[in-house]
Amino acid sequence: MVKKRTSKLFHGLMALLLVVSVFLPALKVSTVVQAEELPASSYTMKTVSTINNNKLVDGAKYGEGKFYLQPTYSFPNDVTLKDGDYMVYHVPNEFKIEKDSVTELKAPDGQTTIAELTTSRADNTATVKVTNAAYFANLSENKAITALFTVVWADSVKLNTPYQIDIPGDQVYTLTRIVPDDDPTGFTKWGVQDSDDPNYVNWRIRVNRYAKSYTGVKLEDTIPEGQVLASEITGYYFTEWNKAEARPRLEAAHINVVDGNHFTITPNGDGTMDGQGLYILYKTRLTAPVDNATKKAFNDVKATTDQETFDVHGFAPLTTTEGIGSGAKSDEVEFQVKKKLEGKTLEADAFTFQLIAPDGSVTEAKNDAEGNIKFPTVKFSNEGTFKYQIKEVNDNKKGYTYDDSVLEAEVTVANVYGQKIASVKYKDSKKEFTNTYAAKEAKLQLEAKKVLNGKAIEAGQFEFELKENGTVLHTVSNDANGKIQFPELTFTKEETRTFTISEKAGDVAGVEYDPNAYEVTVVVKDNGQGQLVATATGADNLTFTNVYKAKPAKATITATKVLNGKALEADKYEFELKEGNKVVATAKNAADGTVTFPVISYDAAGPHTYTITEKAGSEKGVTYDTAKHEVTVNVTDNGQGELVADVKDNNPTFTNTYKAATTTATITATKVLNGKALEADKYEFELKEGDKVVATAKNAADGTVTFPAISYDAAGPHTYTITEKAGSEAGVTYDTATHEVTVAVVDNGAGELVATVTDNNPTFTNTYKAATTTATITATKVLNGKALEADKYEFELKEGDKVVATAKNATDGTVTFPAISYDAAGPHTYTITEKAGSEAGVTYDTATHEVTVNVTDNGQGKLVATATNNNPTFTNTYKAATTTATITATKVLNGKALEAGKYEFELKEGDKVVATAKNAADGTVTFKEIEFNEAGDHTYTITEKAGSEAGVTYDTAKHEVKVNVKDDGAGQLVATVTGNNPTFTNTYKAASTTVNITAKKVLEGKALEAGKYEFELKEGDKVIGTAKNAADGTVAFEGIEYKEAGEHTYTISEKAGNEAGVTYDKSTHNVTVKVTDNGQGQLVATVTDNNPTFTNTYVASSTKVTFTAKKVLKGDKELVKGQFKFELKEGDKVVETATNAAEGTVTFTAIEYKEAGEHTYTITEVKGNDENIKYDENSYKVTVTVTDNGTGQLVTTVTGNNPTITNTYTAPSEEKPKEDPKGEQPKGDLPNTGGADFTAFSTILGLVLAALAGLVYRAKKVD
Repeated sequence: MVKKRTSKLFHGLMALLLVVSVFLPALKVSTVVQAEELPASSYTMKTVSTINNNKLVDGAKYGEGKFYLQPTYSFPNDVTLKDGDYMVYHVPNEFKIEKDSVTELKAPDGQTTIAELTTSRADNTATVKVTNAAYFANLSENKAITALFTVVWADSVKLNTPYQIDIPGDQVYTLTRIVPDDDPTGFTKWGVQDSDDPNYVNWRIRVNRYAKSYTGVKLEDTIPEGQVLASEITGYYFTEWNKAEARPRLEAAHINVVDGNHFTITPNGDGTMDGQGLYILYKTRLTAPVDNATKKAFNDVKATTDQETFDVHGFAPLTTTEGIGSGAKSDEVEFQVKKKLEGKTLEADAFTFQLIAPDGSVTEAKNDAEGNIKFPTVKFSNEGTFKYQIKEVNDNKKGYTYDDSVLEAEVTVANVYGQKIASVKYKDSKKEFTNTYAAKEAKLQLEAKKVLNGKAIEAGQFEFELKENGTVLHTVSNDANGKIQFPELTFTKEETRTFTISEKAGDVAGVEYDPNAYEVTVVVKDNGQGQLVATATGADNLTFTNVYKAKPAKATITATKVLNGKALEADKYEFELKEGNKVVATAKNAADGTVTFPVISYDAAGPHTYTITEKAGSEKGVTYDTAKHEVTVNVTDNGQGELVADVKDNNPTFTNTYKAATTTATITATKVLNGKALEADKYEFELKEGDKVVATAKNAADGTVTFPAISYDAAGPHTYTITEKAGSEAGVTYDTATHEVTVAVVDNGAGELVATVTDNNPTFTNTYKAATTTATITATKVLNGKALEADKYEFELKEGDKVVATAKNATDGTVTFPAISYDAAGPHTYTITEKAGSEAGVTYDTATHEVTVNVTDNGQGKLVATATNNNPTFTNTYKAATTTATITATKVLNGKALEAGKYEFELKEGDKVVATAKNAADGTVTFKEIEFNEAGDHTYTITEKAGSEAGVTYDTAKHEVKVNVKDDGAGQLVATVTGNNPTFTNTYKAASTTVNITAKKVLEGKALEAGKYEFELKEGDKVIGTAKNAADGTVAFEGIEYKEAGEHTYTISEKAGNEAGVTYDKSTHNVTVKVTDNGQGQLVATVTDNNPTFTNTYVASSTKVTFTAKKVLKGDKELVKGQFKFELKEGDKVVETATNAAEGTVTFTAIEYKEAGEHTYTITEVKGNDENIKYDENSYKVTVTVTDNGTGQLVTTVTGNNPTITNTYTAPSEEKPKEDPKGEQPKGDLPNTGGADFTAFSTILGLVLAALAGLVYRAKKVD
């Protein structure tokens, strides 16, 4: 049995767990995400701080109310958010989180959940965690999260002590914690400036705060000058100020408004307050400028009782004072909002805002430099509620993110104690539009170049660092072309940064690294168009140069010396080592024949080809080796920083041979000829040893006389004599001297005879002298174009740059220079030029002629001068300059204005057409200029070519013009024109035209009849026509004929009539007729403003209707004046509101009707808030039919007027009212800070546990 019961219990538990398993998926269970806090640099955060829907005021004092903190986290457009990313808001120590909570945060659509707000009392923080990363991923801009939570004064904050409180994302406020209920008398008055319209102040009066018993209580409120009552006075009674209870309302009957600045209140109607307090609320409008020194509005109330009197002084701190009290009137509203710009200083007129009225009309305004936006004042003529919208105009300025919110403003216009009061309330108390300016990031890529001298560079061979403040930002390598490119740098704000670029020292063998570090300064500026611009200084042409140099290689080049015929001695023979033509080194042989050149060092790879030769010596008997041997050295880089030299064909052999030889001696002499050039073989000489002629010789051209070499095979002395053989050459004096020469032959001991010649090469001098000669140089002058005159032109004869002689021409053109004398043979080159002159019309010959005079010796003692190219010709040309003549005519056109190019003319010489031309607009006719290049007479005729222009009579005359051309003898032709500029006259005449002027008659209000209205057409003061209207409204005047062009201005007016009910159109309309010639022989009239409309109006006189109602109040309560409010509506529109009189009559202001029609109205009572009265909720229909009686008068028929509206009063039962402890107006809904999901889970879990407990209990009971 027990087992069976246990089984049932088990099955029951399983069933309940199944239920739980069904419901659990519906619960939102948050998974714990271990995520890092987002750094503050990844977002911007702005906080709006308020209390009681009013923004915190710096320097203010606040009681124990709730403070609302609303941070908005804004992210860059390119941000990537992940689920679990979070931000922590650290609440200032002066405040504390009111309660622990978890709240979903919504997107601007109010529906999509995007994040979660967790408030923690323990660490005094509010954490915002991203829960919908996909939402942000789909946004391209305006990525933001807004949270809202409440805080209260921290326990550590002392009363009446100012604190500096730094609210993150907002500002530093100086705030003081106070106890506003510090009220020893119980009678207090205070005010708060209205947050929606700062022209209003909300006043509060607390009477008998401690609910004492008073009789004869009367309140007298005096509103000072500069303020006026601006709302109904309301209030409620309480028994305990801090206790929530039902609170009876202050009755309107107990309030007596004297005027806009004075009212009295008699509590409960008889002044009795037995255990009651009274809280009174009303509003004033500031009508005078505020004292900026105090920034307060004052308002006093006097409370008198039978027991005591209280003078209560109240004030309201004013946070907004500019423009207050001097703007809108009571029935006007001045819409004011604020502009906030983040990221840039706000400038006046930067943004435009629209105020959209209920009818859709738009008014625009711009911000000032402080962010104030003030729209023109709007005046309201009707009572009611009017909804406006305010929004910002997005004009797409670059770099700006615009606030696209729409601020709703509701204007209520009501009749307050006989005064029409318009007040505005904004849906968002902030009244602020916030834009963000963020210039787009700038990017900059720094580059440099790598140069490697000494060998080819390789990609990735060297590394480079980009540093900032010693920190390495990037390390890169060069590419194969030596390019160094660092990753792009990104700049997100205006700044100046300094970077250094340097090469990392490496260990590549043979490479000397560049030690330089280059400094680059980057200045980032906002271009004002939403773009940051980065400009680098010092970044141009950055080059890092490394040098590769392998260690030098060395090579030793050698040779071998062999001497045949005798023993080799050291240093006897010398050798040259050459590379190309350059001697690289020399060396001499050692005794063993080795020849070693100095070591050669190589500092670069490459091939080298050398040649080794033996320098020819002078050692007697030795035959030198003339061979040239080539040695090759190939120098290579082993890649390890070393050069290696490979020598090929080294150590060649040079062989010399020694052999003793005979000697010779050569005896010479020198021949000198003074007076002329020496010729070869001209003179002969004898060499004798004793009397024996050993040899003869003749002179060479250079004067050398060389006898054949004499060979000696034995030592010994030899004496020789040299003489010149006498000749017979004319003009020559011969040298007769005898000269002795000695030759001594000796053996030098080196296997060689040596001959030494003494007094060798004696000189023999002959003299030649020839007679002088002369030459005469001439030229010929030719002048084309006119006769040549003597001495007109001068010539110069030069040798080189020296003027030898000058001469002038003869009449026959001969030019003869003075004779030139020569005393020596030789060539002479002269130039002849004509000196430039200034004779008019003459073109001078600028040629330079060369004349050569060759002076020679004829060999007979006589000089002979021969001139070549003598007597050149210089030709000048005379020509008078050409002249021109311009032939013109004048075109006249009678009858209309002449147009350019309209008529064509011919200029003929004989039958040949020389030129044609067309007239200009001014009538000038100018033929193309005629050029004359010779003298003579010319006769021309001018005729006009016949045309076909309509209305034109052409001129057929033929005019003759003569031109005489003469040479003025000074190089100029002169043309004289006779009969120039004849006149051709054409005549134009156009036909007349007619115009019909009309008007249109409109009659509003009834049908138009033909001939009912008459009109006058005037030109100036003269009536030129009258006309009456047709049935269709047309008015046609008789046609007007025009015979010439011109402009006419007419006036059309309607003649005043006396038709009953008709308002005549008194306007005067201008009609302009412009008559022009169409150029085709026809006048054309253009009418402007023809057919004006004259509108008469038929209107019947208006009529009025006064709507009334009867108010009845049933029950044990007296009807009081103004106790109930009533609305008269036409459709949904409230036409007027009215209140009852003491006897119950309700009278609305009479409505005027200005046109026929039917109107349906409803009269209803506005339901009040007295819980003891049952209000009449019926709607009473009133119909007004308006008709025209046909005699100019509207008549009304009214149905349903003056309905009776009945309310019923029931006395209340005794009940303690609820309290409003602080006298504050109701707040808006606070954000849901509880955990709804947890509550649901707790509920289900509780049900499950309860069910389990029941099952267990039942099982036990059964047991």
